[in-house]
Amino acid sequence: EMEMPLLKILADMEITGVELNTVIFKGISEKITVTLKNLEKSIYEMAGREFNINSPSQLSEILFTDLALSTLDIKKTKKGLSTGASELSKLRDSHKIISKIEEYRELFKLKTTYLDAIPKLVDKNSRIHTTFNQAVAATGRLSSTEPNLQNIPIKTELGQLLRTAFTAKEGYKLISADYSQIDLRAVAHVSKDKKMIEAFHRGDDIHSLTAAEINGVTPSQVTQKMRSSAKALNFGIIYGMSSFGFAQSAGIAQGLAKEFIKAYMEKFSGVAAYMKETREFARTNGYVETLLGRRRNLNEINSPNFQVAAGAERMAINMPIQGLAADIVKLAMIKTHQAFDGDSEIQMILQIHDEIILEVKAEKAEVAAKKLKELMENVHPLRVPLIVDVKVGDNWGEV
Repeated sequence: EMEMPLLKILADMEITGVELNTVIFKGISEKITVTLKNLEKSIYEMAGREFNINSPSQLSEILFTDLALSTLDIKKTKKGLSTGASELSKLRDSHKIISKIEEYRELFKLKTTYLDAIPKLVDKNSRIHTTFNQAVAATGRLSSTEPNLQNIPIKTELGQLLRTAFTAKEGYKLISADYSQIDLRAVAHVSKDKKMIEAFHRGDDIHSLTAAEINGVTPSQVTQKMRSSAKALNFGIIYGMSSFGFAQSAGIAQGLAKEFIKAYMEKFSGVAAYMKETREFARTNGYVETLLGRRRNLNEINSPNFQVAAGAERMAINMPIQGLAADIVKLAMIKTHQAFDGDSEIQMILQIHDEIILEVKAEKAEVAAKKLKELMENVHPLRVPLIVDVKVGDNWGEV
């Protein structure tokens, strides 16, 4: 009822592809090359010598031997002290070189993974054709490869600039329809948490509400820092985040993180009950499933190995939430296809995270956008409203 009808839709999307402006990519690549050269120079000056910035062992030697930065709390690997992203973040306040290395890594990855690689995949019609993976993620979420369009940065200025290169063909517009906070709405639905359900019906800012609840203040007293910590907690709960993980993510002390998690479980008792019941169900039955019947087997939840069992418990809590969000997006794709089937001037071309993108004849764009929003918001009844943000533009960056 879902995966088989979706198969043809995804095949059509792969064949259609999306137009890419390679001139924009080339321009960004040239700018980044200059920036990388300047960053290299700064890093070498701070280090006191030249070295391979992309070599973990050479970087480790520079940071922990030459510059004698603190090795406290730094993970050790078989090859020595780790210089992974999470370890570097711990050293951010120790030396100016760290932020330069982080910037270098981000730009280097952007250049090699996207700017240099994607233009090679463009066909004679200036379109690229990603491959959608329908049955890889256990939660049911789609992913894409060759190229992977899921991981193009969204929050950075460069990531946004990169997206402007994905354009509508001449005489057409792109329509982006993006589910708002679908994972948290799925939490509210599966947990039946009264407080969350009421908040979504009122249209409240769920992160501000959480911040007010765990800090014992009114919503008007919530600061940006409080909201930021609450946001990390809201999403962390879905993934079974520990107090240590939450402390790292929110940039707060572990003791405070423990207090916040305890307060959250007391204030959002429906979520706490859902987590307890889901763990017990998975232990008894060896699986969990989504509202629409997507199942994930979790026999390892009864493993005598604590770490293996704990990992399975986190999956048990997460899967019905992420899986429900995935099911809703897939249902929306099927309904969208049915609604516009037969009109060659309206085509679904991309599905990224919780977003569906159509390429539509310019004069049909406004009507199609309105219809798309309506059908996506009513695709399946939940205990909370589904909200879809729709934008029309000439390229992916605009929408």
